[in-house]
Amino acid sequence: MAHISTLDYATEAPQRHVGQPFPSPTRTPRFLLRGQGAVKASVDGAWFPWTTNVTAELHDLISALSLRLGPIARVAFDWNTISSAQRRIDEVDGLEVRGPYPGQPHDLMYLDDIHGRQLVLMMIPPYSDPDRAYEIMRRLVDPGRSETYRVQ
Repeated sequence: MAHISTLDYATEAPQRHVGQPFPSPTRTPRFLLRGQGAVKASVDGAWFPWTTNVTAELHDLISALSLRLGPIARVAFDWNTISSAQRRIDEVDGLEVRGPYPGQPHDLMYLDDIHGRQLVLMMIPPYSDPDRAYEIMRRLVDPGRSETYRVQ
């Protein structure tokens, strides 16, 4: 006789990390990641923020990245380099926002999940020409196929 699950999905929600996932993004983040089966590299992708206020766009980025990485526990970045008008990240988000690790390049953002895995994103300055920024992003995530992509 087969076992029948009695879990009531209407009343029992799966456990989630405090404060995450965040609500749907308010603005679609511009980022590219290497394919999940790609050869391991020192950088996993690139993010091209819309503004210099990187902290204001952080929740949107994390909402999108959490689908791949899971709940994010920590973000390490040289915040003063690019984010001129930072806003505070609330403690209830379950997110530690810190300065760079020793030796961390100023244009890389490290995102650590709750299991200790890390995703490394190159930051493309928001004032960059969009066509050039997307070219850099494509070359970074897939150097062998970058010429086959087209910017519309």
